[in-house]
Amino acid sequence: MKTIAPCMAAMMLLSGCNGVPTSYVSDPVYSQAFVVTSGAPLPMLLMASAIQWNEDYAVTAKHTPFLRNVVHEGLGDVVFFKHKASNVPDWRQYVPGEAVTAVGFNSFMMPMQGKGHALASLVRLEGTPGSVFYSVHDGPITKGMSGGPVFADDGKVVGINVAIIPTSEIDAGKRPDLAGKARISVFMSFNEIDKEWRRFKYLTAHKGKPQAPASIKGYVAVAAKP
Repeated sequence: MKTIAPCMAAMMLLSGCNGVPTSYVSDPVYSQAFVVTSGAPLPMLLMASAIQWNEDYAVTAKHTPFLRNVVHEGLGDVVFFKHKASNVPDWRQYVPGEAVTAVGFNSFMMPMQGKGHALASLVRLEGTPGSVFYSVHDGPITKGMSGGPVFADDGKVVGINVAIIPTSEIDAGKRPDLAGKARISVFMSFNEIDKEWRRFKYLTAHKGKPQAPASIKGYVAVAAKP
């Protein structure tokens, strides 16, 4: 059973790290992740990681600015952008407790991986609607891995990297489910991403122009009712 306990832990975008992900040279599954860079007015100066959603679109984290070919910005920290691909990974919802591997590229554009386990807890982020819940795992991630995939051991994608929660800022009284963890990495799960995809398809079908939501103001998990 997932835990949604009250939380006031400060959260950080991937501007640092919460452990030491390891590099890899080549992997038929993990190599499905790829680098995306910013466009105007800062062409090629900002980067993030991404993963294919279907044959026509890929996804990455919304907090990386000036991304190119974006067609839909989610209520949560996800964007869909045009990107053709012949090989598309399988996606599914994660199972709490299962082994997962966060994949992406660091600031030097080296492929990185961080292994851990999906936790049963959920967190909510300041600046996003209360209906958007983020999942967590205890594997390490670092700057540049934002938007990169989180893989289960069966090779399927279960979400994308979003942020980290500094363990020093966890209030054990409010979040006993997260207290004592070596690290806490935040990801947006398949279910939440799929909700945004269906919203995009609905708006497109009804000729509605998706509106960009308000910017996320610092990643802070707010108090949530149990």
